[in-house]
Amino acid sequence: MPSTLRALLCLETLPKPIIRAESTYMVPKEKQATLCCQGSYGAVEYQLHFEGSLFAVERPKPPERINGVKFHIPDMNSRKAGRYSCIYRVGELWSERSDLLDLVVTDSWDTCLLTTETGLQKDLALWDHTAQNLLRMGLAFLVLVALVCLLVEDWLSRKRTREQASRASTWEGRRRLNTKTL
Repeated sequence: MPSTLRALLCLETLPKPIIRAESTYMVPKEKQATLCCQGSYGAVEYQLHFEGSLFAVERPKPPERINGVKFHIPDMNSRKAGRYSCIYRVGELWSERSDLLDLVVTDSWDTCLLTTETGLQKDLALWDHTAQNLLRMGLAFLVLVALVCLLVEDWLSRKRTREQASRASTWEGRRRLNTKTL
């Protein structure tokens, strides 16, 4: 039975492709991003869609030995940041659309240009994990210093109280000794 007829009779469905960024979904400005779309063996065409519109097409050679393709996006910028998806075709049958992948562009100050439903929007700076960890360690150090200060202050206070009690008892003993000798 030809694949077109099977598709029309809904006897055959293709698995949904998987889309992912090759290294990370956060791409530095003006660097290349690589998106991988994995489908089925025998796919003759893969399409990459950006914000719902066709962005790029790849035709693997030979299709029967390859189950995915890579889309290279050179010179990333804020206009190319957004939601990507992919589909593929085996014969005349198209797969359903993959899940969405949000691609984010970062500038040299780690400020991210994030996408929203309505387009691109510059959001608050998202720090990298190293900066966040350094901030947490700094705050933990300050809390530790404050606790040490409180312990030292308590120890000194107790020491003063003991010294005063010791002086008072010594003074009382001397006074009694002086009154007995008189």
